[in-house]
Amino acid sequence: MKLTDNVMLLGNGYFNFYVVGQEQAALIECGTRAGAAIFRDQWMHLENKPDIKYIVVLHSHFDHVCGVPVLKEMFPQAQLLASKVSRKILSKERIVSEYFKNDQVVSEKYFNNGLLDRIPETPKTENINIDIVVAQGDQLELDKGLKLEFLDAPGHSVCSIAAYLENDKVMFVSDAAGGVRPDGEEIAPVFFQDYDLYIASLKKLNSYPTEKIAVAHGDIPAGDKVNKFYSQSLQAAEKCFDYIKARLDEGAEEKLVAAELFEKYIKGGLAYYPEELMLGSMHLLINNVKAKI
Repeated sequence: MKLTDNVMLLGNGYFNFYVVGQEQAALIECGTRAGAAIFRDQWMHLENKPDIKYIVVLHSHFDHVCGVPVLKEMFPQAQLLASKVSRKILSKERIVSEYFKNDQVVSEKYFNNGLLDRIPETPKTENINIDIVVAQGDQLELDKGLKLEFLDAPGHSVCSIAAYLENDKVMFVSDAAGGVRPDGEEIAPVFFQDYDLYIASLKKLNSYPTEKIAVAHGDIPAGDKVNKFYSQSLQAAEKCFDYIKARLDEGAEEKLVAAELFEKYIKGGLAYYPEELMLGSMHLLINNVKAKI
């Protein structure tokens, strides 16, 4: 799908992949192995494909990096870009090994639900090597005059960055601005690192003139839906914060509150993720509220 003159959208909606550039291009988002396998099949059927020079990791959670081995096999000369913190995280064998265990669960659930015709092989890798570190204000030149600007966007994770394509007014946010629920009625808040940083990043991202928000999962907010998306995401975070605080004030056990949040937010593509991992993410929300009260 052509998102703009310079941006192509691929993937299945559960995992979005963005090809930026018409000749020399960057691939933004790496997904899981299951998502990357779907991307690979789509790529094979495209005509007039650009030359992928760069692969961009916007944050280092397992569902955004485990597709890297598939993508590097497709584009062996492409350089892998990420934040300094992501490079450190992805150099740890213990972390990367755990990531691929979670990724295997996603692949098996995709296969069992008919979303894949086979389970991708588990890569024999001890780490994911980042070639280029980028940070706030850095730019990546693609086609002549086409530049990606990188922004720090913490709050969802310690390693979150975003990328802005001024030419087309597209903001690539990954998960820094929340997750689109399948019903489209509410944004799932994901302040897994820090609530205040998450809110600040949302406001920062919204300050850029934007016509399309390139989210990692779900439909693409465009046009008059851009401001609505950011507004909904802010409201969802505030509502979630207030709900957790109220339940804790009532004396509810954290385990129960986490289960309630899981029931509310873990839907759609997130339902294919390991249940224990997603329950742990709900505890991160609770812990970050406790840190502010």
